[in-house]
Amino acid sequence: MPDNAANYLKCKNYICFFYFGIIIDSFDYQRPLGCLRSDPAVKSIFILKCLLGYESIREDRTYMSKPESITLEHLALINKYITVRQKTLDLCVPLEIEDMVVQPASFVSPPKWHLAHTTWFFVTFVFHRFGVDYAWPDKYFPQLFNSYYKSQGQHWVQGDRGNLSRPTVKQIQTLRQEVDEVMISWLERFNGDIPSEIQTVVRLGLEHEQQHQELLMMDIKYILWCNPSKPAYLPSTSIHRGSVLSNPGQKAYENENWSSDGGLQQFGVGLPSADFCFDNETPQHNAYLQPYSIAHRTVSNAEFSEFIADGGYQEPSFWLSEGWDYIQKDNINAPLYWRSEEGDGKDRWQEYTLNGMEEVRGDVPVSHISFHEAYAYARWANKRLPTEFEWEHFAKHNPSCKSASIRETTELFLENNLAQAYYPEHAEGFVNVNGGLWEWTSSTYAPYPGYRSEKGAFGEYNGKFMINQVVLRGGCFATPRAHYRMSYRNFYQAHQRWAFTGLRLVEEKV
Repeated sequence: MPDNAANYLKCKNYICFFYFGIIIDSFDYQRPLGCLRSDPAVKSIFILKCLLGYESIREDRTYMSKPESITLEHLALINKYITVRQKTLDLCVPLEIEDMVVQPASFVSPPKWHLAHTTWFFVTFVFHRFGVDYAWPDKYFPQLFNSYYKSQGQHWVQGDRGNLSRPTVKQIQTLRQEVDEVMISWLERFNGDIPSEIQTVVRLGLEHEQQHQELLMMDIKYILWCNPSKPAYLPSTSIHRGSVLSNPGQKAYENENWSSDGGLQQFGVGLPSADFCFDNETPQHNAYLQPYSIAHRTVSNAEFSEFIADGGYQEPSFWLSEGWDYIQKDNINAPLYWRSEEGDGKDRWQEYTLNGMEEVRGDVPVSHISFHEAYAYARWANKRLPTEFEWEHFAKHNPSCKSASIRETTELFLENNLAQAYYPEHAEGFVNVNGGLWEWTSSTYAPYPGYRSEKGAFGEYNGKFMINQVVLRGGCFATPRAHYRMSYRNFYQAHQRWAFTGLRLVEEKV
């Protein structure tokens, strides 16, 4: 918080002037005070914003002003910090405190750990790097909240995060509040002239937190699904209803493809022109594509159920050797959250979504499949998965890239508050290219030609994982919209399927 009365008055007076129409309470962090009273962490941020002048105690419309000494970029950075940090807390509002501490599998982290780790990032890489006066409340916090940064000392084993009852959820919420207060106060002291190096690291921390918002949604879904009662995360009104599998309806864009003559194409992000990107998206380079044809939409539940019914999980010729061993060892015969129940003399599939258990709907994209399952389905369909460059070349021709109105109705991101992905009704080709589900490609996660990883700790962010991983493209309905870029390279191991994943098919152009 500001450290004297004069600064308090200065911050509070910011709301007295309307400048450039910057409407702060239109951001996602705006919440009614009545809702905040039930969540101490959210309420604490609300009170913080009231003291800083970002929020109105009376809950009426409030505008953020811009004193002459404060640049628009300065305010934008602070507002983005508040918005992103609040969104993480908002994602935890539907949870009970007991949901925040469990870890049913080694690859899942307790929600409270995500709240702590994203805060650790700012303390470690902003406060301590730039000399901000802040000491950890507990000497063990750096070890407990570090994820995999070997350069930052010892870290707790990922699979053992759920073994720790302390620090408590309340302690972590208090930690976040303290760090946010110090951060905002510190940034305000630059009086509108925040050094570019600080802006860069704060921005990286916010992008990192948005990554964890998606991971948080993945982990929450897995945690709730492991409970035999299969509790819902979202109310039933949040789900897009489609046709059940027994009556799948018309398959959108069936047999419709987009074709390319291939040729030499440019990929990657050029620096320093980019607004923001991760180092694994660089440098810009050329790649040659053979002629190909790619489906306008991803594979549906109805189509994938045909693969299951045709014995796809029992036929080894469809599978890579590692994939076959994987499904045999773990007895896998359907996507992660599918379960079958006998009825009317045949199996009836049900699926766990963020809305709870329900009948599998045929006209929505199949999700939560591994690369091995995507590969096997493509083989069964006598097609293949796209390379990441074929996918990106296709995506660049999406009309929504040039139309904000199309993007608003066809792109599915975290802000849509969905229980599962669906096919937008008004999409005319290029269905779910941006948002919806991450799509498996056939590309291994490797550096682009000429790639150089960041120096120091940030070099551990991407480069050291470039082995035994597969690239996914496209974003998903749990990805924050502002975090996504068409050049974004996500990656997972071939057997992992708790991410929001799907597939799109390619065939050679004749």
